[in-house]
Amino acid sequence: MTPPNPENSPPPETQLTSFVLRFIYEEPPTLPLAPVAEWRGVLRHVQSNTEIQFTRWEEAAAFIAQYVRL
Repeated sequence: MTPPNPENSPPPETQLTSFVLRFIYEEPPTLPLAPVAEWRGVLRHVQSNTEIQFTRWEEAAAFIAQYVRL
C-alpha cells in the first residue's frame, strides 16, 4: 500500500465558529442604599443564535466550550 500523497489530498475543511460578546455596565440608582453597579456580559453564538448572560468569566468559557474545544 502506498502512503497518502499530501499533494493530491484535498485541503482540510475550515470550520468557522463566531461569537458576539457584549459587556454591560448599568449605573445604580442614586439612592443611599442602592446596590453597587456591576458588569455583566452577554455572549451569543452566531451560527445558532443561542445567547447567555453571565457575570463570571467561567460561565462564558463553559458556553464557548459547547461549540469549540478550549
